[in-house]
This record gives sequence, C-alpha cells and structure tokens, in this order.
Amino acid sequence: MRLRHDDGTLVHLSYNAGVHPAEDLENLIAHLTRYAVPVRKRLRVERMGIGLWLAPSVADHLVADRIELVRLRRSLEERGLEVVSLNGTGGRNLEVPGPDWAKPERYRYTMALARILAFLLPEDVRFGSISTIPIGWRRDWPSDLHTIATKRLERLARELRGIYSVTGKTIRVGFEPWPGCVLETTEQALERVCGIDSEHLGVCLDACHLACGSSEEPGAALRGLAAAGAPVVKLGHLHNHETPSTGAVLHDTLTAMLSGAVNGTAHVEVETHNLSVPGRAKGPGALVSLLAEELDWARTNLTSLGLQLAA
Repeated sequence: MRLRHDDGTLVHLSYNAGVHPAEDLENLIAHLTRYAVPVRKRLRVERMGIGLWLAPSVADHLVADRIELVRLRRSLEERGLEVVSLNGTGGRNLEVPGPDWAKPERYRYTMALARILAFLLPEDVRFGSISTIPIGWRRDWPSDLHTIATKRLERLARELRGIYSVTGKTIRVGFEPWPGCVLETTEQALERVCGIDSEHLGVCLDACHLACGSSEEPGAALRGLAAAGAPVVKLGHLHNHETPSTGAVLHDTLTAMLSGAVNGTAHVEVETHNLSVPGRAKGPGALVSLLAEELDWARTNLTSLGLQLAA
C-alpha cells in the first residue's frame, strides 16, 4: 500500500512474502494468486506492496531470461501488486542465511536481485530496497575476510551506481545489525558499510529487535544514522503483538523515520515469518486473514502518525 507523508514523501507498506517461499517462478506466481491477491481484496485497496523473496535459482533464471522477467512484472501488474523491496537474506532455504559477504555467491545473488528489482519497480518509483545479512558471523570473521568483504561491497556500490546511470533507479542494499554477527549495531554498520557509499549502502532496521532486547537505544541509533546521512533502507519486522512498552518504542521509531530527520526510502514491511508456524495459520484462508490483519494494523498505526493513503 502507498501512503504519503505531509512533506510529500511516499511511504510503501508491504508484507514479506517469505512466509510462502517459492523455489521456481511457476510457484511464485501461484502464491501471488493464492495469497497476495485475496489479502489485497480484504484490505480494499487497488494496489498493494509485496516484499518478494526470490530463491537464488529463481533470481538466476530471471536475469538470464528477460521474457520471464517481463512475465513476472506483468503477473504483478495484473494482480494489483507492486514490488519496491526484495528480501535478499536467504540462501537455498529461506531459514538459512546462505553465504556470507566474503563469498562470491553472496555478491552475485545480490547483484541479480538488484537488476531484477530495477526492472520490477513501478515507473513512478525511483528507489528500491534489498535487505541482506550483517556481513557474516563474528566468530568466523578474521581480518582477512573483512578485507575481502569490503572489496566486494565496494564493487557492489560501483555496480549499483551503474544501474542508476542506465535506469535512473536507485537500488539500496540494507544490512540489518544482529547479535553475534560482524554488524551488531547501527554504529558498526555506519563504520563498515555506510562509509563505502552512503547513497546505495545503508541499514535495515528491525523495529521489534530495537524494541526488545537490543543493546542499542532506538533514539540514539536513529540519531547516529541521521548525523551520518546514512539511509535507513527499510524498516521491517513490524507486527501487531507488541506489549505497551515495546509499542511505545515502535511508535518512536516510526515517528523518527518519517520525520525527515533520517534519510531513507520509507519502505515499511510487516513481519510475517511467524505466521507460517503450525497452529497459527491452517490453510490459505487462515493465512490470508492473518496477513490482512497485520497489514491493517500497520496501516492504522501509520495513519495515526498523520500519513494519508495515496492512490
């Protein structure tokens, strides 16, 4: 869904379709029909955002065959769906992070997603976002791997600038800080990633992680990003099961992100992975209902901050 901030910023609200992953294009399109379209209709909107997860094999297939890429774009348009963000964290199985940034497979996969996203972006949308892993696990990260990963990120930034020069679309890759990883805090992300290219490389913020158990104070994290001019590529993992205390943190995080103080593309994505846990949603109908509830909750919270629904 599209919403608009009073300063004119377009805010994209979507759900992460990793809750029903597909290992090939046929199943991906079938999932869009089975889940995303009914969710859109439940919400009574003509156009709805969806954050796609593409298996590496699907990404390779789409890059190699432009006809298939056109087919995916048309399938989205015909169903009233749009894609401004891709989940680039998963490997062959969405629950497995896949290779770290010292390995060439991670770079190739991310660049494939960037090329795909630049093509899938609606004509009137200039920015696309891709979430990725926080470099790698800290316990397996000696200094030589850091050097290798840094060179890959420098190459990634160059290629993303190349995509912009050809398409006019800015594709931003966001690294999500996580405990036990090379990037555990936004400060580390600023130092290791954003300094390479603050226009195309930034941070993905996990709203629930900031609210629950993070070693970072959300306000300080956001102020650091604002001072550095680094983009919040995406705000993710919102869901409607917060306690009053965490709900206040989420409200403050959303307010800061949408206040203009933090540079970003205003991509907001609801958490949906836990909806696939057995017992929570049995059958397509139940899952559709839960997804619609999550998105409606997020829409309500965003409009309570003053955002208006946009066409």
